[in-house]
Amino acid sequence: MSWFVRPAGAGDTYDFDGATFTVKATGEDTEGRVSVMEQAAPVGLVVAPHTHDGEDEMFHVLAGRVGGRCGDDEFTAHPGGFIFLPRDVEHSLWVLGDEPVRMLTICGPAKFDRLVRDQGRRRG
Repeated sequence: MSWFVRPAGAGDTYDFDGATFTVKATGEDTEGRVSVMEQAAPVGLVVAPHTHDGEDEMFHVLAGRVGGRCGDDEFTAHPGGFIFLPRDVEHSLWVLGDEPVRMLTICGPAKFDRLVRDQGRRRG
């Protein structure tokens, strides 16, 4: 594994499950340890309840407000907020208010980035 720098705006971009993901680091880049994607989610987006098998999922909210559920608990996150959703626990997310959401999506070990690249529609 070697180091790298991706400039602002760089990375392959995919439309996946109602959101847009720009891949910043893949599992291949990090020997499977982690993946990082910048996610843009439109007003009204609701991500249905689902579980990541053996993969933790984290979000750093850059803009907008996010609501969600992890297990039986609900949460809200604002710009600058950080969300940790542990592996094997059902969770869901939704965009709150009338502003789109931008956030970093971080997963480890890296699995979700492969799903986005395999099932998403690549832009450009």
